Amino acid sequence: LKADLDILGLLLLMLKDITPEHDSKLQQMIADLKDKFQHPINGNNKKVLIFTAFSDTADYLYEQLTEQIHRDCGMHVALITGSTDGKCTIPKFHLGFNEVLTYFSPQSKDRDALYPDAKEDIDVLIGTDCISEGQNLQDCDYLINYDIHWNPVRIIQRFGRIDRIGSKNAVIQLVNYWPDMELD
Repeated sequence: LKADLDILGLLLLMLKDITPEHDSKLQQMIADLKDKFQHPINGNNKKVLIFTAFSDTADYLYEQLTEQIHRDCGMHVALITGSTDGKCTIPKFHLGFNEVLTYFSPQSKDRDALYPDAKEDIDVLIGTDCISEGQNLQDCDYLINYDIHWNPVRIIQRFGRIDRIGSKNAVIQLVNYWPDMELD
């Protein structure tokens, strides 16, 4: 037990050095998002859908991205996981599952009929696979898989949220973040 305690203590000490500033995967995604926002691929469409398999990763991404995107770009960010209805940067926004999806994809979800007074959109949606099936989110043209699920069908289901009949986008982009090749 003493040897295990020493190993765990060393691991905890090493983990203190891993901060968002040193998280190369997060920093790469920030760079990719900045590029997407500065160079949209369909007119002025800046919508991005970010998938991750785990709700704690989704929470981490929301914490790390929200303030910077909202402050620097004036865009709204939302979060949906299976354990929470959602979080959003739109003030006084009702955070129901369907409301978040409707504000993220207002054309495909016919928001004007449901919320005729709505003025703001959600531009970046971070979610888990709870939204990977049966959702029409084709207002978006850029999808990031922050992690790759072990089942390749999940990747197809995720991409199918934006690659749908009725999309007004001429081009859509899928971005996959692969695990480190040394990770076993």
